[in-house]
Amino acid sequence: MVDNENGNYDYLMYADLDFKHPEVIQNIYDWADWFMETTGVAGFRLDAVKHIDSFFMSNFIRDMKEKYGEDFYVFGEFWNPDKEANLDYLEKTEERFDLVDVRLHQNLFEASQAGANYDLRGIFTDSLVELKPYKAVTFVDNHDTQRGQALESTVEEWFKPAAYALILLRQDGLPCVFYGDYYGISGQYAQQDFKEVLDRLLAIRKDLAYGEQNDYFDDANCIGWVRSGAENQSPIAVLISNDQENSKSMFVGQEWANQTFVDLLENHLGQITIDEEGYGQFLVSAASVSVWVANTI
Repeated sequence: MVDNENGNYDYLMYADLDFKHPEVIQNIYDWADWFMETTGVAGFRLDAVKHIDSFFMSNFIRDMKEKYGEDFYVFGEFWNPDKEANLDYLEKTEERFDLVDVRLHQNLFEASQAGANYDLRGIFTDSLVELKPYKAVTFVDNHDTQRGQALESTVEEWFKPAAYALILLRQDGLPCVFYGDYYGISGQYAQQDFKEVLDRLLAIRKDLAYGEQNDYFDDANCIGWVRSGAENQSPIAVLISNDQENSKSMFVGQEWANQTFVDLLENHLGQITIDEEGYGQFLVSAASVSVWVANTI
């Protein structure tokens, strides 16, 4: 069974393939073996899986993992923002592979369109990363959602840094960075690159985004969270605003009392000092994101 959009969404671009036919199945398996032998890749990103029989897909991934090991990583593009459709598909495929989080992308897109009218407390509502955090591949944009493409729903530039902070600096989900966001896009639908801020966010993820996560999703226009950090490592305090400049008191630990923190993204200059109880009054500029860390790294 394939996705029930349009009744039975089987024939993508007129491709009438019967994934129950033994010759079709064998051909796919032969191709997979050839591809593995030729490239030596460590996994597959499967496109348009809602157009392919889910029973075949479940068996195919099972057999690939049996042959190439459980670490052979597979995720699929199941392009449907409906939470029940995603949960149903995962059940049908016995959760043998991960799915891209289309609902989260749509939430990020809508947040970028609505600006201060969007309630940031609901940014993860109905997303796969909220419902099945270990099955979610999170992303901001991709080749289908960029301007001029079939599924155009491009996250507005002003919100991209915050959107990437939401997927790169949290404990759940396996994030992807879009080539067009990192390097920019030229031509009719040109877009600036975000290489500088993405390099900073990726470095923060690699070096600092560890430990327990405490959320402060208590304001419609300003949300934050704290990652406690690894042993002998600075915590990070992330703050996002979709409206005016704002601040929020967040706990980083009494061991950091009297320590100054700075914004590694340099969107808010200056320093803040942690009080005796381990709280800091963290700041964020208008329509921006800041990542505060101890001024010792």
